[in-house]
Amino acid sequence: MNVVIVLPTYNERESIESTINGIEEVIPKIKKHKFSILVVDDNSPDGTSEVVKQISKKFKNVFLLSGEKKGLGWAYIRGFKYAMKNMKADVLFEMDADGQHDPKILPNFMEKIDAGFDYVIGARYIPGGSVPKEWGTHRKLVSYFGNLFARFVLWRFDLTDFTTGYKASRVKGFLDSIDLDNLLSYKFAYKIHLLIEFTQRRAKIIEIPLKFGLREKQHSKASINTFFEQLRVVLILRYRLSKRFINVCIVGAIGASIQFFGYFGLKAIFANFTGVTIFGSYISEKGFFNLIATEIAIVTNFFINNFWTFKDSKITKFTAVLKKLPQFNILVCGSLVIQFLVLEIGTRVTGIDTHFFDFVLISFGILLGLIYNFFVYKKIIWRVKK
Repeated sequence: MNVVIVLPTYNERESIESTINGIEEVIPKIKKHKFSILVVDDNSPDGTSEVVKQISKKFKNVFLLSGEKKGLGWAYIRGFKYAMKNMKADVLFEMDADGQHDPKILPNFMEKIDAGFDYVIGARYIPGGSVPKEWGTHRKLVSYFGNLFARFVLWRFDLTDFTTGYKASRVKGFLDSIDLDNLLSYKFAYKIHLLIEFTQRRAKIIEIPLKFGLREKQHSKASINTFFEQLRVVLILRYRLSKRFINVCIVGAIGASIQFFGYFGLKAIFANFTGVTIFGSYISEKGFFNLIATEIAIVTNFFINNFWTFKDSKITKFTAVLKKLPQFNILVCGSLVIQFLVLEIGTRVTGIDTHFFDFVLISFGILLGLIYNFFVYKKIIWRVKK
């Protein structure tokens, strides 16, 4: 595979040479892959680019991409886009040029890529990983609890390090399918957005231990603004991830309103109707009107969800609609069963029979029913395209 290591630099004159030398010592040990190093320099005033130009005379696999300083994330994205288009990269590495990321573990990353993983993360908070003991208590706490916050809010307990900068990404079907021009951040928090984009594409992700080092010559680039930027990105991502479920709830409320008004509308229009016998069973006017109103609500829900909630997986063919609509009808009954069971079991187990407790049980049943509907819609009716 064609592997490109992207090194963003800004005033890294004193560390860039040792970083590249370290990489060049390791990559000959990694067989079957061709490695290139792309230094993305943000017009460093200390002359970093001149050092890189000299290094490229020694190592023919070292390339320089210069540009305007717009933040760490934008430097990486600029490098990714260039490497994918001009260098035909199959795998892209994110790696700092300041000595914090040890080149000696590059083979560990590639072993996982060769094993079929799509996103390999150098993690500081798993066994074998660590942060520098020289870090102050404040920085350690901010880093650890910032990642813990991301795990809980984004509901990804299988991952521990959302803000690490040492990663390997598979390009085809993953990095090349992400809208890199519209990330939520082009500073440090771009890492969190990219990670969630990979999870949304069902990438095979694995963390490997990373002993995070100290910067060789410069002070840390992180700041309190970095922390709040990460919180902002995490919260926006949580909203986006929940947006489909919120839409399902809204459509459910619309369906309930249609059922309610449909029932009373039919009852008012057909006031003289006294019921009907179907297959030898008598159905009262109330039951029959409710059945019709419920079916109208179900059909309406199907089409609103199809054209709004799940528009990215919209069912367009008429034959497919005819197939999915009866399936939708049947599966939605599961939500009604859940609501019935919650009310019945809750009443029998507690022995409480009050209007308020009925309201609590019905509300809980509706919530469980909505969750059921959401997963049924997503996994069966509309298989969401990643």
